[in-house]
Amino acid sequence: MIADIDRKLELEQSPATVWSALTDPEQVATWFGETASFEAKLGGEGYFGWQSHGRFAMRIEGFEPPSRLVWRWAREADKPLTETHSTLVEWTLLPRQDGGTTLLLKESGFATEQSQQENTEGWRHELGELV
Repeated sequence: MIADIDRKLELEQSPATVWSALTDPEQVATWFGETASFEAKLGGEGYFGWQSHGRFAMRIEGFEPPSRLVWRWAREADKPLTETHSTLVEWTLLPRQDGGTTLLLKESGFATEQSQQENTEGWRHELGELV
């Protein structure tokens, strides 16, 4: 079994602000790829795009504002989203007493060690942009 990717970020921003950064396509495009288009609702579909990597189809599979977001996204660019050729990304937002947010990320469902390693590197970069 291939390991999941688990990350934890401590952010100064409120859960509402972090939620917007995860669910507003215009904001997502500032830290996750270069373009994003999707409906921010349960079952909403769309894509994330990178000029150098292509467009990755996605669908929102969990939507509980402002604490939990789950999306499934295609493993390969410019291909339709299917259950067998995708991974699941789960976001959990926990409010902190200081007004900030603890953000938990889990990505699961990798087919190969290589794809897991590539996404591990990708999340280092993308989460750095989010912060």
